[in-house]
Amino acid sequence: MADLLEQAEVDAGTDAARRERFPAGAAIAFSDLEEAGGEAALDRLRDAEPVSWLPALGGWLVTGHAQARAALSPRAATTVEAEQNLVRASLGRMMLTSDAGEHTRMRAPFQRPFRMREATELFGAAVADTAAELAGAVAPAGECELGAEFAAPYAIRMAGRMLGLSLGDAGRIDAFYDAFAGAMSYDGNPEPQRLADAARDELNAILHAELERCRADPDASITSQVANDPAAGLADPEIAAQLRVIMFGAIETIQGAVMNTMLLLLRNPGAPAAARDDPAALAGAVDEALRMIPPVAFMERWTRAPIDIGGVTIGAGEFVGVSVIAANRDPAVFLDPHRFDPARGNARHALSFSFGEHHCLGAHLARLETVTAVGRLLEALPGVRLTEVDEPSGFAFRRPQRLRLAWTV
Repeated sequence: MADLLEQAEVDAGTDAARRERFPAGAAIAFSDLEEAGGEAALDRLRDAEPVSWLPALGGWLVTGHAQARAALSPRAATTVEAEQNLVRASLGRMMLTSDAGEHTRMRAPFQRPFRMREATELFGAAVADTAAELAGAVAPAGECELGAEFAAPYAIRMAGRMLGLSLGDAGRIDAFYDAFAGAMSYDGNPEPQRLADAARDELNAILHAELERCRADPDASITSQVANDPAAGLADPEIAAQLRVIMFGAIETIQGAVMNTMLLLLRNPGAPAAARDDPAALAGAVDEALRMIPPVAFMERWTRAPIDIGGVTIGAGEFVGVSVIAANRDPAVFLDPHRFDPARGNARHALSFSFGEHHCLGAHLARLETVTAVGRLLEALPGVRLTEVDEPSGFAFRRPQRLRLAWTV
């Protein structure tokens, strides 16, 4: 394993000079990156300084689409293998916090089932059945809180079926991943990391017990295949680490994608009916929602060597954050970017599933799950409407914390 990079310290003089050179970045507060409504500040920053020094982060923030692709490119002198990587601190050492050969070694045993055709063949029926069952369960009530009563149970149940894991209580698993997400914030508070460490220990106990079960009684699941394949080359703690991050994507991203898509559809008259009646409109609505409110809103890198991004020279060992929200709303790529347009032809050019070697392993399955869930909800809940909304928020992961719906029974 490569030695972890130690983030370079920036002295007061350098910080002052950068604040003067990048006044728009210096004016950004951490709350602009985390709280609802901060998108407007990020738009202004992107328009003025698409690569900027942010004292609030203690590093650089990239908000332009082209500049973000450059920072995430495998050809860039950037890395995730840094001591200060908060994803690593929260979820541990695994494919998402490793580069090059080590990344490939950890990812390869899990890759095939997530390809487009394999994902549809392996999981399509389970996705449809699970969405129908949960939508049918909430329909008679005439109202629900979408996250707690549909999106979270749906995401957790599908994660378990996909990986062949007996995850048990959905609320407990959701709390683990809330703790992991909460630790991925550069606000200096140590308490979220303590909660994430405790959650990781509890989840590890569940995952190691599942590995033992898979060896005692092998099945066709992804977990069983990897656990029983000596050629996979992963020790049990490494398998558990990959399962943690795959589950994180399968739970947090899907929950966010379903909630964000429903929010945008229901705020645009005519869009729900169009999506319900036309599969192409439904798929387009999901892609557009992923662009406008990306469930993964922030990505982090560090520079192994000096690098030029968008005409800005960044020294070795520095932190470079990518605002996916801002990059996905760059008018240089997306015409009229604040308009929800399910017919947008280039919505998939968004960076919601990252770019380069760390492009999301489960992107195809995530789209399938979200399209299926939203379609089923629109069919099962006639006249569905919003009744209460917490505007989307979150630093690393973005969605409404509460989204209440009502419909005709």
